[in-house]
This record gives sequence, C-alpha cells and structure tokens, in this order.
Amino acid sequence: MNAGSARRPGRIMKLIKGASILVAAATVIVSAQSRTADNPQAVVRDFMRAVYARDIQRVKDLAVPDNYALEVLNNKEPVSKARLAEIDTESKSLKLEQTEPFRCQGKPLAPGANGAYPDGTTVRYMTAFEGNLTVISIVKRSGRWLVDARWWLKMKEMSLRSDDAEPDEKELVIKTFLMNLLRMNRSGVSRTLIPGADLDVVFMGAPRVPEPSDVLYELALDMPLVEADADEAYQLPSGKVVKRGAGANETVLVGLYGPSEMVFQLRKVDGKWRVVPESYYGILNR
Repeated sequence: MNAGSARRPGRIMKLIKGASILVAAATVIVSAQSRTADNPQAVVRDFMRAVYARDIQRVKDLAVPDNYALEVLNNKEPVSKARLAEIDTESKSLKLEQTEPFRCQGKPLAPGANGAYPDGTTVRYMTAFEGNLTVISIVKRSGRWLVDARWWLKMKEMSLRSDDAEPDEKELVIKTFLMNLLRMNRSGVSRTLIPGADLDVVFMGAPRVPEPSDVLYELALDMPLVEADADEAYQLPSGKVVKRGAGANETVLVGLYGPSEMVFQLRKVDGKWRVVPESYYGILNR
C-alpha cells in the first residue's frame, strides 16, 4: 500500500465529518424555519402592527376574509415615523394570553412530530395593544396561520346599526335566550328552545340568584355571532362536536362572549329558529 492509499481513509473521514456538520447545520436551519412558519403568535404581533400602522396590503395578506382591510381600515392617513416606531416597539413586546386550545374540526389536538399543526387548526388569543383589549382568532390555511377577522367584521356591522334596527332572527333568538338565562327566567328560556327541551340541562350550574350587575348582560348583547361555514366543526359546551346542517333548517353560530367562545346549535321549528339546549353557565360564570 503506498502513502497515498494510506492517507485516503483519513481524507474520507474528514469528508464524512464535514458532510455530517453540513447536514446538522441544515437540519438546525430547517427546524428554525419550521418553528417560525408555524408560530401563530408571530402572526398576531405582525397583524396588530399592520392594523395600527394602517398597512392595508399587509393586513390583507394576514387576514381572512381579505376584505377586512378595506372594511375596517378606512382611515388612510399616513402614520408618522415616530408613531411607527412606537407601534413597532409595542408589537414586539405584546403579551398574548391563549384563551382557547388548538383545535381541528372542533377537537383539541397536539402538534405533529415536526411541531406543526395541520391545516384547519384554530386558536384564539387575548391581548391588550396600547390598553385596548382584543380577542384575535387564528386559523391555519394552506400551511399559513392567518387572522380570522369574521368576528371583527361582525362587530363593525353591529356598531353601524341604527338604534331601532333589530338583528337577524338567529342572532335575536340567541341573545333573547341568553338574557332570559342570565335573569333565570325559566319560562322565557323555554320559549327560545326547541320543543321538548330539558330545562334542567340548560340551568345546570346556575347561580342561586341572578347576576346583579349589568356586565354580563352587556357582554351578551355585544357578543358578535358568526355563522359557521359548511366545512367547519365546533365543540358545544357538552363536548359534542357539531357542524352546520346540510339543509336550511339547522345551523351553528359561534359567538365571542368576552374572551370566551360560545357555540350555539339552532334548528328551525315551524318556521322559527330555536336553540338546542346546552349548559352555558360554565361559560357565563367565568
């Protein structure tokens, strides 16, 4: 064996070690990128910065439906550099509180082996940007976390209603149900439920006396309600997972009662919408 042959194993080992280092480095980079790409909190911070900076294009890129930017960000005056610096600082240090677990098709789930969640996963956070308390809904679509702005759009629609305007029938029956529930008015609650409903289910966990302050009533009246899309599933307080019915006589509405999600299943009976009984006091009493 000549000297060149004797040195070859050493060269091969160096090449193998060098390749291993490159592979390890590449793995670290890919893992870091995966964590960044699957980080809904980063999307929340980016979105809040874009909203306050009036960056319409960035908001359109981060929110669904994308008409949110045009519907809500109607103030197109440019933001000063000093103000942008304040917004940047605030958004980077923004504290987020997760108010709902990660769910897919209504069921809680853990991330996959690569630390990522599948498309269709949802989560909610509560934050206070410059003192303004906000609940932000997030959904994953086509591998990206996006802000689901439907509840914000609903709140804007509600704010534009005239004082004498009534909500649609579905919203009205849900809020009438909740107001009577908070007042512990059993006959009033019964009138909003489907026939044969068990009132004991609805009043499970009820307090001994009605809430004396107006806070809970105002939360119920101000609650934005969004009708679920046909491909969405949500979990009722009982744990049952429901979807909007294929026909026109059954549907699901999702409200934000303060920071808490509240899901309602409705059925049309004799031409009128009625609430399917569930126990909501666990949410009302939080």
